[in-house]
Amino acid sequence: MNCFLLYRHEKQKEILAQCPGANHRDISKIIAKWWRQATAEEKEPYVKKAALEKIKHARQYPTYKFMP
Repeated sequence: MNCFLLYRHEKQKEILAQCPGANHRDISKIIAKWWRQATAEEKEPYVKKAALEKIKHARQYPTYKFMP
C-alpha cells in the first residue's frame, strides 16, 4: 500500500465520524486536497509506514511480480 492510501484510510475514518452520510467521491476529494496541502513532515509517518509495508509484502510474497 502506498503512503497516500495509508493516509486516506486513516483520514476517511475521521471524516465518516464527523459526516456519517458522506459518499466516497466527496471523501476522496477532501482527502486528496489535504494530502496535497500536507507538508513533507506531515507525510513522513505515512511514507515510513508504506516502506515497511513494502518490505513486509516482499517477505510474505517473494515471487510476486506486478502484472497489469
